[in-house]
Amino acid sequence: MGADGKPAIPVDAHVALAHESRLNGIRILRRGYNFTDGSDGVGHLDAGLFFIGFMRDAHQQFVPMQRSLAAKDGLNEYIEHTGSAIFACPPGLGPDEHWGQTLFS
Repeated sequence: MGADGKPAIPVDAHVALAHESRLNGIRILRRGYNFTDGSDGVGHLDAGLFFIGFMRDAHQQFVPMQRSLAAKDGLNEYIEHTGSAIFACPPGLGPDEHWGQTLFS
């Protein structure tokens, strides 16, 4: 809170909406990477943000977070979503384990 008792960060700010305190404790490990790929030939910059997030259960963590952001995020006015993917990443191997054993058993 600010000195005036009001939130220091707007309630519709991306960072506020994605915080665990606003999502019933839902947390993911996430990181964004900016990229630029020149221009589109007519002077518009081809740039964006590549986002990667790690979580145990996308349906229990990422989906509720994304729904909250899609409904209320003040940043939505300035972004264009172009694609998504989910990949399963199994843990490392223990003695006498084969690749993916913990993922499929």
